[in-house]
Amino acid sequence: MINNRTLERILKIFGKWMTTSILLLCGNGLHGQEKADSIRPNVPQPIFFRSDTVLVDTSLYNHLSPYQQKTFVRQIRRDSIRAGKNLWLTPVGGPSYNPEASLGIGGALLASFKINSKDTVAYRSFLPIGFNLSINGTIVVAGAGTFFFKENKFRIYTSYSYRNEPAHYYGKGYEAIGRTYRSDSTTAFRKESVIFNPRFMWQIAPHLFAGPLLDINYSRASHLSKGVSEDPYFRQFRNKYLNIGTGGLIQYDTRDDIATPNRGMLISLMGKVFGKYLGGAYNYELLEAEYRQFQPLFKRALLGWTAKTQMSFGKVPFTELPTFGSPFDLRGYYLGKYRDKSMAYGIVEFRHMFGSEEDLKQGRLKSKFGYVAWLGTGTIGNTPAQWNKWKLNYGAGIRIQIQPRKNFRFDIGKEHGVKGLLFYMNMTEAF
Repeated sequence: MINNRTLERILKIFGKWMTTSILLLCGNGLHGQEKADSIRPNVPQPIFFRSDTVLVDTSLYNHLSPYQQKTFVRQIRRDSIRAGKNLWLTPVGGPSYNPEASLGIGGALLASFKINSKDTVAYRSFLPIGFNLSINGTIVVAGAGTFFFKENKFRIYTSYSYRNEPAHYYGKGYEAIGRTYRSDSTTAFRKESVIFNPRFMWQIAPHLFAGPLLDINYSRASHLSKGVSEDPYFRQFRNKYLNIGTGGLIQYDTRDDIATPNRGMLISLMGKVFGKYLGGAYNYELLEAEYRQFQPLFKRALLGWTAKTQMSFGKVPFTELPTFGSPFDLRGYYLGKYRDKSMAYGIVEFRHMFGSEEDLKQGRLKSKFGYVAWLGTGTIGNTPAQWNKWKLNYGAGIRIQIQPRKNFRFDIGKEHGVKGLLFYMNMTEAF
């Protein structure tokens, strides 16, 4: 006579057998394969079983120890829950320091989400929200995100910021910068700015995107040091102004991910016009060209490189002059130190995350960490004909994965020939 406990065991074994049989008959449909793939001759198919609500590939599972199997299933379960989330929020915060803001409290919230939960092709959209409050009176709220629609065929890139902080202006061009030393009486002023820059991109051919953009920026300079107030270029502009611009952007993009690419390239061309006829304070134009490429080297390691140039024309306010030396290019320079009507830079960066893809799937801690090292150079000039002095730049940093393919980064950059190191903390990669 079969008791209830024995019957329960029989039903459990039968249920697992039925689950495996159904999955095999359906051609592993839960993994997006066509049914015909499962009946092609001489093509080995992975066998799956279910652990609770999680589908596990036995080709990986059977080679693990009992402890690793448990960890593996737990990590897959977590990833499946997170991947199904329409909104995934990751906060990061703590003490902060950067060359402009000194010591303070900083943090960020990374939000990733699906615009349309039924769109299984589109990437997860993301929007970082960073802030910094420091003892020298700095208040910064800023971020740059990307929103994906219609199977990635329509994208919106956006960057925004509010900054109220002590700042320094060295002058326009190498000659003025070279004779100006940084101090409270020569370069210091207080800057308040608001920036909003959305770009709307439609796919017009495979990997080719184009669309219009909007650029709104407001600046106010106060508490001017004597050196700033007497600077010839600075005196051409009001202490407070609003600029409104519009333009277009075209991109050829084969990257496998926008936030943290592992392979592919980006070629981008952009033009902007600013004018009183749009409601702004000054008439000027800006052209920009950028190239990025990423090449895998070995497991979880790659080489990335980028080159970018900007050229401006007309009466360009000092806050809008092309410049390099930010958390997103040549890290290691004081923000806004090198400005002129044109600039160019190039960077080569090595990136490596520890462990293997199997370690990452099993949720091992080391697989969440990595490091980078870069070497770069940049120049400025009134025109490209004056690009005859190139600044050397280098640095290194650590990476901590806080969401799949999205890292928190801590970088240390160096301006060659200048004492000191500069520190940066941000979400996602520099480029």
